[in-house]
Amino acid sequence: MTQTFTSTQDDVIRYLYNETSNQENTLIEDALLYDKDLLNFYLDCADLKSGLDKIQLSPSDRAIERIFNYSKNYQPKI
Repeated sequence: MTQTFTSTQDDVIRYLYNETSNQENTLIEDALLYDKDLLNFYLDCADLKSGLDKIQLSPSDRAIERIFNYSKNYQPKI
């Protein structure tokens, strides 16, 4: 089989974030079957993405409470 498409690390990242077409998905998946280094890169990136997806980006309730308390007790210097 002659392969005319070469998957890159950028393609793998796009694949992880569902930014590839169905045709690209097929080509990338085929490349992952035959390229051990690309597969390892994919697995590492998938693990990193999973960890990043678990990060809480909004402030905690405690942080918001501390901000409100500071605001309530703030006395400007006159």
